[in-house]
Amino acid sequence: MTRLAEGLGQQTTGQAFLEQAHQRIGDISDRSRHQPSPPTVTCIEWMEPLMAAGNWVPELVHLAGGQSVFGQPGKHASWITWEALAASDPDILVLMPCGFSMARIQEELPVMTSHPLWSQLRAVQLRKVYLTDGNQFFNRPGPCLVESLEILAEIFHPAHFQFGHEGQGWRQWVP
Repeated sequence: MTRLAEGLGQQTTGQAFLEQAHQRIGDISDRSRHQPSPPTVTCIEWMEPLMAAGNWVPELVHLAGGQSVFGQPGKHASWITWEALAASDPDILVLMPCGFSMARIQEELPVMTSHPLWSQLRAVQLRKVYLTDGNQFFNRPGPCLVESLEILAEIFHPAHFQFGHEGQGWRQWVP
């Protein structure tokens, strides 16, 4: 962002943007840290075969007050099995397939919901499955990652965070 701002001759604007982004990230992280027992979270980057989200997503999960079950910050996404997903039995399941809007996830969701282990997942039983606009917010790095963090904070701690992304950036799965 700094290089882009410099290239455009907008160093002051770029610096102000970065300072605001860092402040927003810090505020969410500080507030999330004080929430009781962080939920376990699995973020799905691809539905068939299953792939857990990697790279920056595990760090976003941590900053938003969750505990990423699969994936490590800065590491590529990993393929996972249904058995591994069921064994981890996350509190929250966030669907963010690469390049998919929420409408596209809904269209493709039967590939997951028809799997025999789907209904056994705690997140499914508790109705804590969320569709996100992976294409817009999660699948590529950029300035929208601050909004991605806000989305995760709203999902993990709805009583404490409301940034207005529900319906546009994410929605709860309804069977």
